[in-house]
Amino acid sequence: MTSYSFNEYGQERVKIYRLDGSIDIDAPIRIHNYHLIVLTSGELEVDINFRVFKMKAGSSLHISSGDVIRKISSPANEYSGYQIVFSPEFQTEIRTTRKSPISLQLKKEFPYQEFTESEYEVIHSSVLRLISYIENTSHQFQGIIVKNETHNLLLHISDKRRKEHASTDINANHQEMIRKRFLNLVDGHCDEQHSVSWYAEAMMISPDYLSKIIREYDGTSARIWINKAIISKAEFMMRQKDLSIKEISDRLHFPDQSSFGRFFKSNTGQSPKEYRNSLPVQNKDETKVRYVPAGSSVPLQ
Repeated sequence: MTSYSFNEYGQERVKIYRLDGSIDIDAPIRIHNYHLIVLTSGELEVDINFRVFKMKAGSSLHISSGDVIRKISSPANEYSGYQIVFSPEFQTEIRTTRKSPISLQLKKEFPYQEFTESEYEVIHSSVLRLISYIENTSHQFQGIIVKNETHNLLLHISDKRRKEHASTDINANHQEMIRKRFLNLVDGHCDEQHSVSWYAEAMMISPDYLSKIIREYDGTSARIWINKAIISKAEFMMRQKDLSIKEISDRLHFPDQSSFGRFFKSNTGQSPKEYRNSLPVQNKDETKVRYVPAGSSVPLQ
């Protein structure tokens, strides 16, 4: 996979990958940098924090630091585009030194954008210019022009988002606040707490109201979110061959192994044993994540 790196102060600040159908993530990874995917052809399905985005040519997807990518796949493995990775320090500098509104625009509730043909041409041209500036290492002011072009690219995407979603921002902010709090609680407590009522009580709202907000946000019930989080942790544990299914059941606070088995099969279509047997055999030194861009991601713990 071809890539282009911009380094400053001894650190990698921006890295751009040319996507050629080789991305394949099938185990959860947590992102520690900021990613922008711009798809130029084909289709790409990306699962972020259990939200599935079906990208098509002429679209972009922003992935924030701290997000969990559960899966990236393509129906035909025939797609092309760019993945731009920004370090947190670089994005902070872009926002603060230029008094940029970008922090208001690249919000988690609207990470996906589809562009018209003319809008896409502007985005694509900006990406190509950014690559050319990164390659021109002899330019005396390379750092300045790379930052300026990055800023321009993000502003074009931000403007599209503003036009589409300005009227829904107030309500979306309220929903996002509840949703973010709920997901943080689920991430930290799903191995111990399995009921919607527990999370609602922790947030001091009713279970019905919590379920309503979560369903309105992305069409998925709070119960399904909790189940998916439990399954995600169970699948990760089952990749660790030294843990027995009984130990996994205990760690996830099921009353017994049979209850865990029924829960797992009802949500995945496989028993825990069948799932574990279906996993590829790995060498001790083999990573659990098959694709980790720019050293920026680690397996979800």
